[in-house]
Amino acid sequence: MFSFLKRKPEIKGEIGFFGLEDWWLNDLSENERQRIQERFKPLGSSSVTLTSGNIVSSGETVVAFLGTLAGWFSKSEDCHIAYKILSKAKTLVNANTQVLDAHFLYQSMIEIFYKNRSSPDGLGNAIDACRLQISVAPLAAAAFRKEYLTPLPSHKGFEQLAIILESQQRFDETIELCDQAKNAGWAGNWDNRIQRCQKRRGHA
Repeated sequence: MFSFLKRKPEIKGEIGFFGLEDWWLNDLSENERQRIQERFKPLGSSSVTLTSGNIVSSGETVVAFLGTLAGWFSKSEDCHIAYKILSKAKTLVNANTQVLDAHFLYQSMIEIFYKNRSSPDGLGNAIDACRLQISVAPLAAAAFRKEYLTPLPSHKGFEQLAIILESQQRFDETIELCDQAKNAGWAGNWDNRIQRCQKRRGHA
């Protein structure tokens, strides 16, 4: 009867700074919260933890923070935690999100889902994440060129999806995808994969 007198625990640290208190308390179990705090030990951390210590400012956005956090839980025994973190991060991506933050979030999703591709929906989720990253590739390319003034790096979405499609013997789709990545300027051995798929298609 006195439940209304109970106060929510005060949460500071990165969870509090990024306004994730409700998600932390309501979407994660006590065991999951404990596991996250035990496992997440970034280099250079001091008196500030996920839920304690005062943070005045950060060069990181909430989407980038969650994408990084998820990466600590990519192993099969922890992947259910990573999925919850990635799901929350995905809901926070909107028109105001920096495109490179979205790009790297989708990369984290690809890496974690593909690593756990034998789990239910793992491969399908990896493919969906590849297509999400590819969907923002033109904007990401412009942002990379503006910020770094260098040739484009590799692109996980294009690379991983090409691997999956080729393994499924969907050679025409693989060739089309590699042409798209190559023409956009993303680094990779696109010509080698195209030539290999052309040969395999001829022998299929």
